[in-house]
Amino acid sequence: MKKTKILYFAFILGIMLSVNNLSYAVSAIPQKDVNTNITVEAYDEDIEETDIIKKVSFRDKFKRSPESQIISFFKKYNRYSSKNNIEKLKELYSDDFINNDGFNKKTIFKMMEMASGAYKDVSYVTDIESIKVDGNYAVVKAYEIATGETIKVIDKLQDTGTISSEIYYTDYLKKEGNKWKIVASYVNSEKVELKYGEAKNMVVDVVAPQTVPEGSEYEISITTKTPDGVFAVGSIVNEPIVYPQVQAKDVFRSIKSESLSRILKANTENNNEYATISIAITRAQIEPPSVVLNMTGMAFVMRRVNVLSVNKNVKFDKEIKDVKTTKN
Repeated sequence: MKKTKILYFAFILGIMLSVNNLSYAVSAIPQKDVNTNITVEAYDEDIEETDIIKKVSFRDKFKRSPESQIISFFKKYNRYSSKNNIEKLKELYSDDFINNDGFNKKTIFKMMEMASGAYKDVSYVTDIESIKVDGNYAVVKAYEIATGETIKVIDKLQDTGTISSEIYYTDYLKKEGNKWKIVASYVNSEKVELKYGEAKNMVVDVVAPQTVPEGSEYEISITTKTPDGVFAVGSIVNEPIVYPQVQAKDVFRSIKSESLSRILKANTENNNEYATISIAITRAQIEPPSVVLNMTGMAFVMRRVNVLSVNKNVKFDKEIKDVKTTKN
């Protein structure tokens, strides 16, 4: 997923894992109080218990609810992220962590290290849609929007890029001892855009399925309004979400009538995919007797497509002719 020598792959992972949070707003909907709204700022500090409080029984009397503990957990996560404190972030993940891309804790933090330092002025706004607690386990559903700017300048454009992301995900938490930890994550949907030059003002609408069966065909289509006087070409590919990332190759096609589409085939290797759209826009510079096309903008748009595996253990070889019932 490295396009034009940009750390685009690192960018995607940085957005997904919230490595460089500068702001973090959380509106929580606990099970028992649907009207509770809590804002979490990057500089918020946890209230530390003093030795005196630990010695007396006040702590048990004012024990926080699991929902409040989880809100504090996200405050801590945000603070460590904003300071890029990867070692402290590791403490918030269970050693048994796994996500729906099959990445474990070791791989996830390797990706975090890759993403660190590639972008600046990244801000996040996260809404916690719901918190469901069941004993020592909890399910947190959240929606996140992120924006920022790349540090690296593209030589051809002499410009840095703008980044934006929208992610809807589910975190699964487990209480280990007296601490909540993330034991699993499932990214339900993900939209990422990286734009340079004149493409920064382009709106690229993408139609893509969120889930597809393995080995099936699916269509990706885009519509966009290009700036006046430019010529646009684009490509659409699907790339498996694996580590290290595999970059797919494709031929750029003219974006006619401001639209482009392609039929893709989902992999059968039990990997989720990114449907990635690359767009380059150029302007003509007339230098008689020739016309020179100069690149003036680039856009990369990614949509997650979760690939569902077919259960091969379901068989219909024999009909059930005799159904036995038991009377109580």
